[in-house]
Amino acid sequence: MSDQPETDADQILADARSLLAEHERQQDEACRAELEAVLAKYGRKLVVTQPQITIVPT
Repeated sequence: MSDQPETDADQILADARSLLAEHERQQDEACRAELEAVLAKYGRKLVVTQPQITIVPT
């Protein structure tokens, strides 16, 4: 029975992490949608080609 509180705490922590991850995913999607809307206004679009990173001259 001494393992029960630890198991409950582990489950609560796992649930909290899951909720946080979902919240962050929703924020990421909202941010991306906002960026895409602004870019579309100016005739542009967002292109993400992972894992490519391009460094260009300044």
